[in-house]
Amino acid sequence: MKSKRVLVETVLVAAISLGGMLFLAQAKTIFALLPVAYLLIEARLRHRSWSDLGFKFGTLWQDLRTNWLWFVLAAFVSQTVTVLWARAFFPAYVEHVQARLPFNQGMSWAILLPVLAISILGEELTYRTLFQGRLSPYISVPAAVLTASVLFGLAHFSPGPAAIVATDLGLIFVDSILYGVIYARGNNVILSWAAHLLGDILALALMVALL
Repeated sequence: MKSKRVLVETVLVAAISLGGMLFLAQAKTIFALLPVAYLLIEARLRHRSWSDLGFKFGTLWQDLRTNWLWFVLAAFVSQTVTVLWARAFFPAYVEHVQARLPFNQGMSWAILLPVLAISILGEELTYRTLFQGRLSPYISVPAAVLTASVLFGLAHFSPGPAAIVATDLGLIFVDSILYGVIYARGNNVILSWAAHLLGDILALALMVALL
């Protein structure tokens, strides 16, 4: 059911969160967590169920069967094609991504994987359940997928040469559309989270292999 108040709250949370991440980089983590905190508090106050938040365990297998092609594209094909293409034709982009890999700070896979799983769940709750899900009744599902993906791309902004930054944001935008389509076809955040997590793990493994 549409609610003007919920729409206004969603837009404000998006503006504050993204603005903080872009202009107050030292507090980026806090602003990234703001939408998740809002979503959980709002769900409690308005008596929303876990299913309303996208945690649909009962239909997970059915949703996977319905979305298997989109899942494969997001989790495996997109990342593999991107890394191999960049390695062959745009090595500067590969170096740009490798420079921000956590392994450069000594983080092991044993630590990285649970951190990655939790952070990606937060991203999916933010950009799929909250932004995409709450905007869909007002601007249509395709427009909500695009809007959430633009926000998702901007939230991952990393400074550098214009061509590299544009490529980086563009590829992140495309990946986000894939996650958004998966979510839109069942409103199951578990499935979009799994595709996102597997895709990031594969991309990290490929990038490490190229170091």
